[in-house]
Amino acid sequence: MKVAQNINVEGRHMTTAPQDIGQESAASFDVYRSLRHDIIANNLKPDQRLRFDALKQAYQAGVGTLREALSHLVSDGLVRTEVGRGFRVAPVSVTDLMDVTEWRIEFEVRAVTASIQKGDDAWEAEIVTAYHLLSKAGLPDHDAPAELWLAYSQKHERFHNALAASCGSPWLLYFRSALSAQAQRYQGLAVIRTEPRAHRGDDEHRAIMDAVLGRDRKLASKLIETHIRHTADIVAKELADFEATVPEASPRAGKRKAGKRPSKKAKSEG
Repeated sequence: MKVAQNINVEGRHMTTAPQDIGQESAASFDVYRSLRHDIIANNLKPDQRLRFDALKQAYQAGVGTLREALSHLVSDGLVRTEVGRGFRVAPVSVTDLMDVTEWRIEFEVRAVTASIQKGDDAWEAEIVTAYHLLSKAGLPDHDAPAELWLAYSQKHERFHNALAASCGSPWLLYFRSALSAQAQRYQGLAVIRTEPRAHRGDDEHRAIMDAVLGRDRKLASKLIETHIRHTADIVAKELADFEATVPEASPRAGKRKAGKRPSKKAKSEG
């Protein structure tokens, strides 16, 4: 992410919070967005070596454009760079997942409770709209086409973004967004199989919405923490099983070999 300049233009809010280039319409960021999506969706696997020859063919882009996109992804924490060895997808671990989870709860709760205090009618309307679209979509089956999972993930992200949108702090939104992206990548490694989990997601989203619209900060905080932590616990179990079947990767290896095939979609629920 680029760092925005601290300039007050026509009275607009000043901030040095990093710019979310994923939301920029410029075509020059298309490669960044595509790579970011493929990492979060685990189409590019953890620890996978990112070789320019393969990337040029897959993304129809030159080395300069790819290098710029990968540099942004290093800043996002989704890619690692090694001197003399190029780039590789950031690794995953249960320890890192739990660290992400704890800080995600911290920033998510702060953003939502601040929004409850500051949000207006338009903020409430967006929450209701986002929840309606999410509930209409429903959680796809674990083996549903990638397109269905992508559509669901976008609606799910819109709902949670709406809850936090009126917090009033660009820096808080930045940290929240960064942690959310990491959580989505971990969720994509989990294999979602059980029907009760789908009902749990719908029930929890409705309860969170009702608490937020009711301006009940204490209840909303409790529900959000439970929602995130429960999902993280399920993902941690799946990840522990996955790690147990994956041999340690060689530093010079390309794609890491996996004994158990992870899910190919970014299955967001928390």
